[in-house]
Amino acid sequence: MFDLESNIRSWSNHLRASGKLKENDITELESHLRDEIDDLTGSGLTQEEAFIISVKRLGNVNAISREYSKINMTSFWKNMLIDSSDRDLKRKSHRNLAWIVVFSLLAGTLAKIPEWSVSLFQNPDSFLLYFKNLSLFLFPMVALYFLLTRKSGWKYTVSTMGFFCLSAVIVNLYPSYSPGNTVLLTGIHLPILLWLIVGIAYLGRGWRSSKQRMDFLRFTGEFVIYGGLILCGILALGLFLEIIFQTIKIDLSFFTAHYFLVYGGCAAAMIAVYLVEAKKSIVENFAPVLAKIFSPLFFVSMAAFSVAMFVTGKSPYDERNFLIGFDLMLAAVLGLVLYVISARGLHDAPNFFDFMNFALIIMALIINSVALSAIVYRLSAFGVSPNKVAALGENLVLMVNLGGLAVLYFQFFRKKIEFSLLEKWQTAYLGVYAVWAAVVSFAFPPIFHFC
Repeated sequence: MFDLESNIRSWSNHLRASGKLKENDITELESHLRDEIDDLTGSGLTQEEAFIISVKRLGNVNAISREYSKINMTSFWKNMLIDSSDRDLKRKSHRNLAWIVVFSLLAGTLAKIPEWSVSLFQNPDSFLLYFKNLSLFLFPMVALYFLLTRKSGWKYTVSTMGFFCLSAVIVNLYPSYSPGNTVLLTGIHLPILLWLIVGIAYLGRGWRSSKQRMDFLRFTGEFVIYGGLILCGILALGLFLEIIFQTIKIDLSFFTAHYFLVYGGCAAAMIAVYLVEAKKSIVENFAPVLAKIFSPLFFVSMAAFSVAMFVTGKSPYDERNFLIGFDLMLAAVLGLVLYVISARGLHDAPNFFDFMNFALIIMALIINSVALSAIVYRLSAFGVSPNKVAALGENLVLMVNLGGLAVLYFQFFRKKIEFSLLEKWQTAYLGVYAVWAAVVSFAFPPIFHFC
């Protein structure tokens, strides 16, 4: 019979015996451990399963686990540890890598099928068709990887993959007429919706948990970072191949552009998924460092942009491209804000970077207010169009999201609420983004007559 309290006490006592942690640090770690266990048991796991997973996730789990195994002789702990000599773990790692290879090849092949059937780069309409399907080549493979490696039930797998199939059918049955604005909007918003569906596959039955959703946001940030780094390496390798083969009079430019980069790009995404999952303990320690570096840099950049806009007299009311730049900047800032929140400890006291994040949110709210007024002006001056309506909706959604975070941060600084309420607000708000992305992807084309 598994005794949860006894195992938590053993784990805490081992940390004390190491002599490297203060008592308040151990108390903090134990609090995190209990919170994690409560969330996992609430999602249907047994106490034993929840304890094993929670200890693996907490802090520098590899070092703690290896040291603990030296002083604890029970088979339970030996089965729990992350150890490269563990045959079962090796077998699981090899199996997951095999899935990564398979799904990388499948995603790359799916991406090539439209090119084999239409001349994408000669017909602009065909290129738009390809663009709106981009997320349907890769994201279903990522979701299927999680569904298989997490051994989700067949009903859960069928319903999740069924959504991808239904989305593919709907967006490809829709016609497209000049100037093709709704197709472009679908290509931009469908990936947002489908990535949130990937999140459901990633979280499994724990997708309702606020803490689990925040874990997915953290995963998303690390996935983007790892994927970007790997993609840069693949681009460098492609360039290197072209150069060395050119020395023997072999032109690889067609192969590189049409095959190496397509399959390599899909492989970069799948490898990033594997690395973030396999190196979870390292990634969780890496996240706060990145957040602390980029939060001040983004704040300074936004402040400089605002000053430059005022000095030069440039106005988003007159220039459409200026307004697009506003929206891209706001999306990037929101992503950073969420990353900072996901990298922060729930029980940490307010610090400099919390105030920096709050300042970043306030700056974004000011810029968003300018953007909203510009959109309303352009709607009244130039009439309704799918692009302007989409921009209006997105800025309203962002305004409510950032405004809610600003209010909650202010209450947190005044010690009126716990930081966990910020996480609950943000993770609950993900549903709003899913609904809006679905509206733009599926409802806008018929509303605006597929133009």
